[in-house]
Amino acid sequence: MNLPLVLPPNTHEAAASAEELQQSTMLTGNNKTISWRIYEHTSQVDGHAWSQLHPVAGAFLCLDYLSALEDAHDKGLEIRLAMFYRGVEPLGIAAFQIAHFATSEDAYSNVFLNCLNAIGRRIRGKHVHNILINGNAFATGEHGFSFQPEADSKTIAYCLHHAMEAIAAQEQKKGKRICAMVTKDFYPNTIGVANQLERYRFKKFQVDHNMVMPVLSDWNTFDDYLESLNTKFRTKAKSSLKRSSNLRVVEATESDVLLHEAAMQQLYENVYMKADFRLGKLQAAALAGLLKRIPNQFFVGQYFLNDVLVGFMTAMRCGNVMEAHVIGIDYESNREHGVYQRILYDYVELAIRLRCTRIVYGRTAAEIKSTVGAFPVDLTCCIKHRRIISNALLSMIINYVKPSEYPQREPFKAEVFNKVTQQPLYKNHEWNTTK
Repeated sequence: MNLPLVLPPNTHEAAASAEELQQSTMLTGNNKTISWRIYEHTSQVDGHAWSQLHPVAGAFLCLDYLSALEDAHDKGLEIRLAMFYRGVEPLGIAAFQIAHFATSEDAYSNVFLNCLNAIGRRIRGKHVHNILINGNAFATGEHGFSFQPEADSKTIAYCLHHAMEAIAAQEQKKGKRICAMVTKDFYPNTIGVANQLERYRFKKFQVDHNMVMPVLSDWNTFDDYLESLNTKFRTKAKSSLKRSSNLRVVEATESDVLLHEAAMQQLYENVYMKADFRLGKLQAAALAGLLKRIPNQFFVGQYFLNDVLVGFMTAMRCGNVMEAHVIGIDYESNREHGVYQRILYDYVELAIRLRCTRIVYGRTAAEIKSTVGAFPVDLTCCIKHRRIISNALLSMIINYVKPSEYPQREPFKAEVFNKVTQQPLYKNHEWNTTK
């Protein structure tokens, strides 16, 4: 049955030409048509309509953030956006990134990634891939979509799948083949969307935990936080702070970032190159753009040793949540002066100052993040290779993907631990008190 095409409201019409748009429709159980439109550039989107569909806490979905990424990445990363409607009413939005990257043998340190690389070699004959990502390649967590509360998991999954297929088809016409699609990162409370995506041949798997730390409302200063630690970890924290006392920390402005852009790019790439699987490379110029566009939400700290930049940290304020963004480190300086540990503590100080209720530290280095006070949150991703045979192989390979194991530390005093474990780690989170 051919359904009639129902276009979204005319508020978009001036935003982009028909040649740059894709539309599709489906009929829902209540006989209202769902339509969507794909945009190739943030400048094409009706900013007011978009902002109505992303929450205050969804700073990674705001057009200012996405525009800064788009402006700074003339190659290696492209932004695509989608708006969804039920009838003529706004239903949701989604942000996608097309990441272009080259792989090398040393980028694969486990069976799963080696197999993915082998599939790519067999099919493409070279180590160049285009991955379509729903979510954010540079941040951990659910930053890929926002829908009205009445949209159920089935509807969201349908919209995401068909939008990604429309984008892939559009890129194919331009001679750019999307080899795989990834949706990231689902928290336990939205696992239903990941489950529904399996209907469209996506393969679901768990990745390393997101490390999240509650910030208590009675911590008014960093010293209050230190006093909440037990003797062992308070001593470690003070030792770490003493070790990094030679570092000069600057809360950077846009001009500071531009002045040290080349050094920051190198420090970032030091960290980037240690990753097992690299989905897109951030350009440091984007950080200056973010400070210009959203100065009250985005923060950059620079770390100097004898006037030489040896590290930086970035953070995004998403409502009352502080999200650790990208960092950069000189690992030689880190060995002697503990730059990374200092960055972790400075996230705590910044969150307290901004009166945030939790810090999202992201994946990697889970044990050291737990020594600061972070707890693990399960994360699920979905992946689909666009070739049927390769996607079937993924089903077998996915079984070998497991979150990294590490010893979870408990740095808080007993009474503080009881308070901390009453704070949610994500929306609608409840602690399992039976453990």
